[in-house]
Amino acid sequence: MPRPNLQSIHDVLGQLTEGYQDKSAYHLALVQNAWRQVLGDEATQKVQKFSLHQGVLHVHCHSDSLRHELSMQRSRLLQALNEALAGAVVLGEIALR
Repeated sequence: MPRPNLQSIHDVLGQLTEGYQDKSAYHLALVQNAWRQVLGDEATQKVQKFSLHQGVLHVHCHSDSLRHELSMQRSRLLQALNEALAGAVVLGEIALR
């Protein structure tokens, strides 16, 4: 009886996403997941739109108070997001609108 070819889930998912890793939508999804991981669901719900262009994350906020708070913590937020992304996407700047 032949032995089945067993692979870890990590390897299988890596093979499935391999072709998408250079796509901008894939990078944006990684950034959105990192945002949720760093700031939580409540802050994520107050964001109207994310966009990513040439290493700049554009964040459109519903709340003026959230935008102000994020602007005060911009450098720490950028560092935390880059750590959460672990080199998959490198953010150079965050633009809050």
